[in-house]
Amino acid sequence: MANVLSSDGNIFKIYLHTGFSSTISNSFSSPSTWPGGISWDGTNILSDDDYSDKIYLHTGFSTTISNSFSGPSTGAHGVSWDGSNLLSTDYVAGKIYLHTGFSSTISNSFSGPSTTPINPTWDGTNVLSSDDISDKIYLHTGFSSTISNSFSSPSSQSRGIYWDGANLASNDQLLYKIFLHTGFSSTISNSFSSPSTYPTGLEWDDRVFFGRFPKGSYYPHILAH
Repeated sequence: MANVLSSDGNIFKIYLHTGFSSTISNSFSSPSTWPGGISWDGTNILSDDDYSDKIYLHTGFSTTISNSFSGPSTGAHGVSWDGSNLLSTDYVAGKIYLHTGFSSTISNSFSGPSTTPINPTWDGTNVLSSDDISDKIYLHTGFSSTISNSFSSPSSQSRGIYWDGANLASNDQLLYKIFLHTGFSSTISNSFSSPSTYPTGLEWDDRVFFGRFPKGSYYPHILAH
């Protein structure tokens, strides 16, 4: 069964949910004092921290850190994995970055649609991003600043987003909720309360099965099971 992963900036934890629900099956403390974004590479958690301005590669779903590096600027807040490379956002620089593998090397970047881009995700072809100031969620064309679609977030404090292959999910730190949208739209089909009062990062741990990555391209050892 696929599960939601989330992080919280109030009690500094990363959570594994049971499916799309508020039930928590596992959790651990984040590497520093303010987890911003999280992602999943099919085997391991990736996270960043707003205060340390670092991006971390964990060992599986655990506190153990196997690798880390400093973010491109001073406001790291959001990571995603495209199957080969890391994507990150920085709200101070106002940029979305494409890294080379899991490293600090930047191969491409562009300015976010508004002034404070956070928590990108990847649908297999396009970047999706949210913005803390405009309170909008954006669908980009490929890895570019071109916007093909957008809508207003459910409330005024949109943070994390992910794509499950068919639908967007988002969270909101004002309402303390995690939302499942219908496709890429503002229509909400399901929601639940976040584990604490400051939801930040959001991810789906089965995204490799839902077309986010072409089948067998990146994780054949997982897809074969």
